Amino acid sequence: MQTTIATSTALIVATTLSVWLAGPVAGEPLRLAADAFGTQAEVEIRDLPHDQAVAAARAALHEIFDIGQLLDPDGTIVGGLGVLNASSEFLELEPRVSDFLRRGLQFCLWTNGAHGPLGGELYRLWRSAQGKIPNPNDLRDAVIGAQCAGITLNFGEPTIHAKLSLGSRAEAIAMGRGFAVDRAVEVLRQAGVENAMVEIGGVWRAMGGGPGGEGWLAVIPAAPGQTKPTDRIFLRDQSLAIFGIQSINREPVIRLVDQRTGVPATGMVMVATVTEQAMDAEALAAGLFVAGLREGQMRLGGLEPRPSVFWLLGQGKGEPLESTYRWSELTRISRTVY
Repeated sequence: MQTTIATSTALIVATTLSVWLAGPVAGEPLRLAADAFGTQAEVEIRDLPHDQAVAAARAALHEIFDIGQLLDPDGTIVGGLGVLNASSEFLELEPRVSDFLRRGLQFCLWTNGAHGPLGGELYRLWRSAQGKIPNPNDLRDAVIGAQCAGITLNFGEPTIHAKLSLGSRAEAIAMGRGFAVDRAVEVLRQAGVENAMVEIGGVWRAMGGGPGGEGWLAVIPAAPGQTKPTDRIFLRDQSLAIFGIQSINREPVIRLVDQRTGVPATGMVMVATVTEQAMDAEALAAGLFVAGLREGQMRLGGLEPRPSVFWLLGQGKGEPLESTYRWSELTRISRTVY
């Protein structure tokens, strides 16, 4: 049975929301956290009086929860990905879902099909295989379904309708958290917030100058075999996303699959990207992780505005190799010497 978001949003926030630190006047930090996307979403605000900050942070967390429900590939929310996956007909999309799919398809085309929002069947096969190799015939069909052309969008005013091709399945892997972060930032802006940070499991977006005015500190975690952080950077009106072969910020490992071949990506230990919007940062990090260094460097030249990228290459054993693209332009504290 299809449901709407409003019936459960208040319940989930009320049961999971926790106030970590609150100040009574403007400028003192307030941080709220809630469960989201299988991990934790955090919102920190530093430029509003306490009551206004609490209201803004709660509204941002409500938005994150709503996006998580809409992008659930098995969900029952009207206009969401789950209902789209379950239908063989054209369905009207919830406006935020259509925004997500349009941006996701742009990244699908940019990576030449290596990473996009239609790889749900591929990921389902690998999850159900439990470490084994899925049936080759099933993989072949899933690769076809994951192609960028696996969805038809009919643009009307003011609604958009969509229909998936046979074998295609929409999923928000390595895109959805960034999209939810961006949506939360828009909610904060509407509430008058100018100095804040939003983070969901390895994806950050910073607004304003942070605690000290120089930006919000973000730590690039240690690679396997290292004991010190890889890097520490300041974000100011920027987003950061990280993908690696190890757990990051309590986040379970996501085994990224090359949607052109159906085979999990190899050769990368970690990719970190900095862009303006969080969805762009997350999708770019995942796309570069899948495509690899050489192909990724070739494709980066066509992006505007240009991102900053940090690669660690290897198989997770031994000393990783490092490569960067415009990373030196970021404000950083220090670098680990390998």
